[in-house]
Amino acid sequence: MAENRRRGSAPDKDALAALGTAGPSRLRKAAASDVVSELAGQAAAAPAPAPVEPTGKPAKADRLAKAAPKKTSFYQQEEDADRMRAAYLNTQLHTRYRSLSEFINAAIDEKVSALEQAYNGGQEWPPLAAREIPQGKPLGS
Repeated sequence: MAENRRRGSAPDKDALAALGTAGPSRLRKAAASDVVSELAGQAAAAPAPAPVEPTGKPAKADRLAKAAPKKTSFYQQEEDADRMRAAYLNTQLHTRYRSLSEFINAAIDEKVSALEQAYNGGQEWPPLAAREIPQGKPLGS
């Protein structure tokens, strides 16, 4: 069965039978929806223009929707990480965050917006790419 681990290769039916998974699939093709069939015959409506901020740039939501998320890492005390995960999990039904990443992004956005409001007249600062912040000893060390 090792040769079946390559991407795109078909599983060995005998190996699947030994695992008890060779039976017919219980999945079935979904029936076409009446709404989908009805809409298929209509011309597509023109998309609404993207909202534009006073600076002439597309709205923040549009900028975020276009770019794929990038992984970010940072150091955090273990107790704080435990507390963060507990807050996320215990409020998930109330807040509707679908993932811990979504929860963290909302918290960061809230803090950044507050800092922009307090120290930059509510305007966004020019973005900084990764590695543009000086590295080494933290300030005040």
